[in-house]
Amino acid sequence: MPAERPRLLFLDGRNVAYQDANVHVLGTAFKYAATIFEGIRAYHNERTGQLYVFRLAEHLDRLFESAGIVRMELPYSRQEFTDHLLALIRENALRQDLHIRISAFVTEDNGRLDSVGPVGVAMAAMPMGRYDAGLPGGGLHVCVSAWRRIGDAAMPPRVKTSANYHNSRLAILDARAAGFQDTILLDERGRVTEGPGYNLFVVRGGQVLTPPVTSGILEGVTRDTLIRLFAGLHDMKVTEREIDRTELYVADEAFFCGSGKEVTPIASVDHRPLRVAAPGPWTERIRQSYFAVAKGEHPHYAEWLLPVY
Repeated sequence: MPAERPRLLFLDGRNVAYQDANVHVLGTAFKYAATIFEGIRAYHNERTGQLYVFRLAEHLDRLFESAGIVRMELPYSRQEFTDHLLALIRENALRQDLHIRISAFVTEDNGRLDSVGPVGVAMAAMPMGRYDAGLPGGGLHVCVSAWRRIGDAAMPPRVKTSANYHNSRLAILDARAAGFQDTILLDERGRVTEGPGYNLFVVRGGQVLTPPVTSGILEGVTRDTLIRLFAGLHDMKVTEREIDRTELYVADEAFFCGSGKEVTPIASVDHRPLRVAAPGPWTERIRQSYFAVAKGEHPHYAEWLLPVY
């Protein structure tokens, strides 16, 4: 589901009109993909009227980790990022589910490959519902991509940088051209990693499995959320281990997760239906738990929520 255009975006210290949030075509961010970013959700609770930014602190932690790895000095503190974001949402008077993007990028005009500054910051808070709301059926029909996932020794996936997403773009474009709705990437050893921009969980034989953070995946905030909710609300320990391609074919359930994707069930892999019709019972349980927590219905997880109003 595409995001709506908000009236204002944040760019380098002030809120500006959507059409005026521009960077130079010869800037280092454009020429060499010198950009890191975070995708974040905010959820509106219709019962209470409150809007909650979900796990903003953890997303900012990951932004600062990405900056450290790529040698980018961010111009704001975590508190300043938070204050600017809240002011942006309030000035746009947004009171619905949002998808938020925080980007930091090297702005030097006609900079070199090794340019590290100055660093600009942009933020967008966009009204957005469910990512796959318009798709027919109970789950996604996906394929295993012929493209292999980038690895830590070349393009570390734990860095949330725009450059890494070309790998995902190649994979999803080929999947769509072949008639699939989505895809799963393997690493160079043929082990399962994740989807093109979102993590993967598999349910098999009464166990919930997900690839470990050393398997070429982004260390997803939503992934961490679900692992904690499986344990805290469902007394189910998630096993983090390597997953073979053929395990996808004999899985009971599988689903993608991410800030944009939320919890999205998978119905088939390489034209092989999963054993349980999507969404399976564990997929549906954890999906409902995720939304309940994100909308402030579980006080035990209140520390994950930042009220906007």
